[in-house]
Amino acid sequence: MKQGWDSILTKIEQDNSNSFIGGKPCIPKNEFLPICKICGEPLTFFFQVAFPQGHMWEGKSLAFFYCTCTCHKHDDIQKFPPSIHTGTKNDLFHIPDGEIDPEIYQTLFRVIFFDTVDGVLREDYKEKVKYQKIDWKSSKKKNKKAPIIIAGEAIWSKEFGMERPISYEGKDMELVLQVADYFNFEKLDDASPEMEETYKKNNPFIPRKENNYTFFFEFNRVYLWGTVEKEHPSFWLNVQCF
Repeated sequence: MKQGWDSILTKIEQDNSNSFIGGKPCIPKNEFLPICKICGEPLTFFFQVAFPQGHMWEGKSLAFFYCTCTCHKHDDIQKFPPSIHTGTKNDLFHIPDGEIDPEIYQTLFRVIFFDTVDGVLREDYKEKVKYQKIDWKSSKKKNKKAPIIIAGEAIWSKEFGMERPISYEGKDMELVLQVADYFNFEKLDDASPEMEETYKKNNPFIPRKENNYTFFFEFNRVYLWGTVEKEHPSFWLNVQCF
């Protein structure tokens, strides 16, 4: 089993931790706060991770933003990243050159990868997700209930099986992290609610009763893959229904 790190969450006021869910992002000051390329709404900051000691990207961090207007402002095709054209039905595949250029591929989400020391608290961001500190526990076991797992082994759905990219533009790809299915992100009380579909013509969308945001829909497990390079890696995302 490959080395992985399971997340342990603690609800506290935002502190100076480098790994956390919600609150305000701590990203380089020259990074623009991203907007959705489909609906034009500001993307919501969900989490950021500082890669732990022993990881290839030790000293680097990754922040993840995602559109919480997906359900009611995107059509069905736009609710997930653009499909890639592998030309194969195999479970292991190479991603064709250019397919995951972030300016084209990262439509409803944005991955920001940077040196951890360059991160600054972005007071210009209006937080929507409640803050939780993340600590990392080294593990070589598959822990399906861990909210976020760095590296390790992908936990696949029995229905879909393995869907693993091998390389992109001649560079090997590895699992960066996975986010658990049915793990939702608690929102602040004054943050706009996520909408859900009612299938009624006169009132097609209503606010979710739950005070949280789903992440690519709550029944999906999310996998983020990256090229094995220490500067400017490329990222690909897939989901599986559980």
